[in-house]
Amino acid sequence: MQNFTPDLCRKQRHACRPLWLCMQLLLVLFTVALPALNNTCSAQGLTMKKQRATLEEVFSEIRKQTGYNVLCDGTIVQTPVSNLQFSNTPLAAVLDQCFAGLPLSYTISKQTVVVKKTAAPVPAPATAPVVVTGTVTDRNGQPLPGVTIKVKDAAAGTTTDAAGKYSIRLAAGKGTLVFNYIGFAPQEIAVSAAGTVNVTLLEQSADLDAVVVVGYGTQKRGNVTGSIATVTSKDITKAPVASTANTLAGRLPGLISLQSSGRPGADAARLSIRGFGDALVIVDGIESDFRFLDPNQIESISILKDAAAAIYGARAGNGVILVTTKRGTAGKPVFTVNTSRTWQGITVMPTPVNAGQYAELAREKHLNEGKPEATAPFTEEQVQKYYAGTDPLFPDTDWYDELIRSWAPQQQHNIAIRGGSDAIKYYGFLGYLDQETVFKNNGGHYKRYNFQSNIDAKILDNLSLELTMASIIEDRNFPQVSLESGESSAWGYFWNTLPVYPARLPDPSKIPFADGNGTGGAHVVSNSELSGYNNTDGLSLRGSLALNYRFKFIDGLSARAFLNYAGDYVSNRVFVKPVTLYTYDPASQVYTVAGAYGSKASLSTRDDKSRVLTVQYSLKYDKTFAQDHHITALALYEAIDYSGDWISAARKDYLTPAIDQLYAGSTVGASNNGSATEMGRMSYVGRLNYAYRDKYLLEGILRADASARFPANSRWGYFPGVSLGWRATEEPFLKGVGFMDNLKLRASYGAAGNDGIGNFQYLSGYQLSQWPYILGQGPQQGLASKGLPNPYMTWEKISTYNAGLEFSLFRSRLYGELDVFYRQRAGILANRATTVPSSFGATLPPENLNSLNDRGFELSLGTTGRSGDLSWDLSGNVSWSRAKWDHYEEPDYTDPDQARINGRSGKWVDRQFGYLADGIFTSQEEINKLPFDQDQKGNTTLRPGDLRLRDVNGDQVIDWKDQVEIGQGTTPHWMMGLSADLRYRDFDFSALFQGAMGHYTYITFVQGKTYPTYVYENRWTPEHNDPNALVPRIGGAGTNNYYTDARYKRAGYMRLKMASLGYSLPKTLLDRIKVSRIRLYIAATNILTFNKLRQYDIDPEAPTSESGRYYPQQKTVSVGANISF
Repeated sequence: MQNFTPDLCRKQRHACRPLWLCMQLLLVLFTVALPALNNTCSAQGLTMKKQRATLEEVFSEIRKQTGYNVLCDGTIVQTPVSNLQFSNTPLAAVLDQCFAGLPLSYTISKQTVVVKKTAAPVPAPATAPVVVTGTVTDRNGQPLPGVTIKVKDAAAGTTTDAAGKYSIRLAAGKGTLVFNYIGFAPQEIAVSAAGTVNVTLLEQSADLDAVVVVGYGTQKRGNVTGSIATVTSKDITKAPVASTANTLAGRLPGLISLQSSGRPGADAARLSIRGFGDALVIVDGIESDFRFLDPNQIESISILKDAAAAIYGARAGNGVILVTTKRGTAGKPVFTVNTSRTWQGITVMPTPVNAGQYAELAREKHLNEGKPEATAPFTEEQVQKYYAGTDPLFPDTDWYDELIRSWAPQQQHNIAIRGGSDAIKYYGFLGYLDQETVFKNNGGHYKRYNFQSNIDAKILDNLSLELTMASIIEDRNFPQVSLESGESSAWGYFWNTLPVYPARLPDPSKIPFADGNGTGGAHVVSNSELSGYNNTDGLSLRGSLALNYRFKFIDGLSARAFLNYAGDYVSNRVFVKPVTLYTYDPASQVYTVAGAYGSKASLSTRDDKSRVLTVQYSLKYDKTFAQDHHITALALYEAIDYSGDWISAARKDYLTPAIDQLYAGSTVGASNNGSATEMGRMSYVGRLNYAYRDKYLLEGILRADASARFPANSRWGYFPGVSLGWRATEEPFLKGVGFMDNLKLRASYGAAGNDGIGNFQYLSGYQLSQWPYILGQGPQQGLASKGLPNPYMTWEKISTYNAGLEFSLFRSRLYGELDVFYRQRAGILANRATTVPSSFGATLPPENLNSLNDRGFELSLGTTGRSGDLSWDLSGNVSWSRAKWDHYEEPDYTDPDQARINGRSGKWVDRQFGYLADGIFTSQEEINKLPFDQDQKGNTTLRPGDLRLRDVNGDQVIDWKDQVEIGQGTTPHWMMGLSADLRYRDFDFSALFQGAMGHYTYITFVQGKTYPTYVYENRWTPEHNDPNALVPRIGGAGTNNYYTDARYKRAGYMRLKMASLGYSLPKTLLDRIKVSRIRLYIAATNILTFNKLRQYDIDPEAPTSESGRYYPQQKTVSVGANISF
């Protein structure tokens, strides 16, 4: 195997962990100390003492002291100025004084000052100058740093600091202030006296100058030719959430989001772009998992859906999610504190039957199965006693109420500091999350600590440094059984915990037996203090260093070197303690041992470590020629080195559960294991952007990836992309159309690959195995063949075609976007549909055989505006996608029904086959007249109350050939989102509706030994002889369990995903206490859902076939505060 990157300290990386923590601590302390440094840097400003000078000398001094470039007409540089006495004076104030009385004006954008000539001022009556101060915020009350404020028709101008504050001098005593900020609509306010003018700017969704994050850089929105959707920090921080992924549902067109679990620390939604599969996630330039970032750390999130993703090549086949975290800004230090308290509750979950209902159903099932009355689990008299609940021998326990809280607490707090000067900018973040489970008794918790420090420093005029260090510490403390899903999870045991057993005994030291399918009951396994724990500690470390160099001898050319280290360390311990279980006879007051959960304690441990080292070197050229031709070029080299290892150990038969250490267990039966892996990838990237008058746009991409997962002759994959854009509103024939602000057409083609396959499948050889042969009493460790290799395997090739349209009308009051796409995947690995003799001893290796295609569209529309004190931003999006097999490696079916049901080539990927139900039999006579054999036993097993199936092919027998397509898959085809942001004076309101359609779920009537209440209430009985009963008779014919359309239901829904109401304290009050912002709010998530599954008490995002045996989704209610000072 070729090693593509240097093996830096590979064997000693684990030894660097304490050093890393020390560095992290020092950096955090340095960040905290930076405000004092910044006060010095900011206060320095410009220092200049000259009685006389020219503007050329002034501009040279500005460049030397601040690094700002000055663009101006060459005829003005020799203009004399006098009495230049500045000490630590801000740049804007220096320019104001220099240009006083001169026909010159200026604007400041990023690190460039543009000076222009103005018409000679008209003499006016002398008026005393006034000073206007204030704060500029967005619609949510967040301060906006860097807003440009100018006096209309005058030279005076300034910018807001990091807290959004400004101060400007009106020499004429009055005037019109013009506020401009990228991404926001400009605003003009007339001022006639000194005082305070606070301004709220509205976002301009179609702002063509706004910057959008793309692969390995940024672009102006107006020049983007790919399909890219973006959300910003304000969108994802409107309500406290544990996982950032859960904030994206319904906000981005083309993004499919399903949250299949509500477990603390694992409640993240699975994100799929256009239904392609798991997307590549890039955080600050590095492949990473952003689900456990605190949303308040994030500046923006972009998703690349078409050729724009081709720049990531082998990893971009399913699209790319780009996450950019916050960095420092120039200005005084601003502290931001967010604190919230949240209550979590189950959205919806089936509730188990009570003791009387359970006893009745158990007896009913026994008799319906044709078993004798004498062996029934309960007599009719006992059933009635359970209903009565007055006899202590016949208890009625509500295990849902005993074990599950209505509301579980969660708290989330974070503090951030942001500021800097032109020379150094910094950002520091510290976050804390504590989330408890819904189980009442020691059910566990998830805690997370987020740290981040970013520093941007200017070393020289043309050399800058970026330093980022971040870490996430996680503590998962849960019971020793899984809290996720399945029969062996706490939820599976919950449905085997029977209500006919008591929840507690007179002697509290004795644990009652309640069945629990061999565990004693969910009250045993869900209590970590009682039966043991499953604790996982995680530490994620990220550190990066970047140097940016701007060449002086070639205008527009810059270089960048980037190094990133990422380390993840996970330590897991599962300690199982034995529990003795009892029953109790109230009459004799005797306790009887009814069983035990385990016999002796056991412990298993596992430690995982993974390291990723990323190196990038790039050259960028950005230049405008002859004012009309703008070219941006990027050339980049990237090398990634992966390594990881794990080790595990286990012991059992502990003498006492009081010691949970490995040494205390028996050496008999002790085990240990481990593994290590290494992998590398090397890439070359090129991108060229060309814009003619910002009207005709072209982007070309080429990426070459080398992956060690492929043999040498196919190790390199080449992935090109090209996209075109036409801004039609720049054409003369549309210039006069006043209502049309922007109309852009774009088209793209992009290629990507996929190396997400097993390692070294092209190599033959042997591997260590525990089961190569049996000798004596058990398996012996030795060598075993790896199987047949495939030396010809190559890259899967993915081609995406996209066409789109963007528009904004009426000064961006109405905006929208439409995309249509088609994607082709070829060379998907599959095994040939050819059988080999069993004596061959191996299976055929995977080959590049299968292919499929996806197609779909996305549409988004929005409107924004203001009327008096009311401002609004309303938007909605809808998308559809579906995949079809072009070729699927399968046998040559000779039976037409086999080809119809099992054949996949040329068919939709997610077809679901099953039987058609024709209601419920209501009489024996109806069964006797049945014209076909339903149970293939002459209908002898059928009784009234059983499900009637349809003989689709009319051959008078129900068999597999009667199956038809009864639905589609469990992934939605349609995704929808509706959002509303309203602000009235100091109040703000936000709401997000998210929906999905085109998918199905399978309803499971029995999850264990007991039943959901809806089964009892909706089942067929002789007294409830309903041909349309929801549930067939309990214990009926085997055909009741066939996969039918009666139980495969549409799972479409519309959900109020988020709603928040906030109040920002008035500025007049905040100014007195020297605080920039205090916002108090109440927020809720998942509090309202519209769907057709309510009758089954099932959440529409529940994993199919696990309607009760999984950790359910959570609804939340939060109160909190956002504070800036």
